[in-house]
Amino acid sequence: MENRLPVIDRKTITMRWGDMDAVGHLNNTYYFRYLEQIRIEWLDELGHGIDPDGVGPVLASTGCVYRKELVYPATVVITIELEKLGNSSLKLHHRFFREGDEETVYAEADATLVWVDYRSGQTVRIPEPIRAAISGERLPA
Repeated sequence: MENRLPVIDRKTITMRWGDMDAVGHLNNTYYFRYLEQIRIEWLDELGHGIDPDGVGPVLASTGCVYRKELVYPATVVITIELEKLGNSSLKLHHRFFREGDEETVYAEADATLVWVDYRSGQTVRIPEPIRAAISGERLPA
């Protein structure tokens, strides 16, 4: 399997029975909830969890293309791929796989995050430690 974009992380989420809709597959709204959860975990791991008194990301746009139904039981593997890194924003691409079947893309999604000062509402530059982690650069000691 060839990656289109650099994969900067992979996360897994265990699908729950209640995540399915009336026709027996993962409800479309849960794709977005799963994306939200993996973004929060990813930022926490980078040491930049959401702090309402600090700076952090807000979701500027998101979308999803559903390719194949995910059904229970499943562990869902979601990639975090860097599509674009700007001064105050970044665009991520995600692919959804089923654990054990990482050849089949079940869905693809995009999310654009903009960094802001939560108190002022003003756009700010993405913090250097996050930029370094995303781009694979090392910060000077």
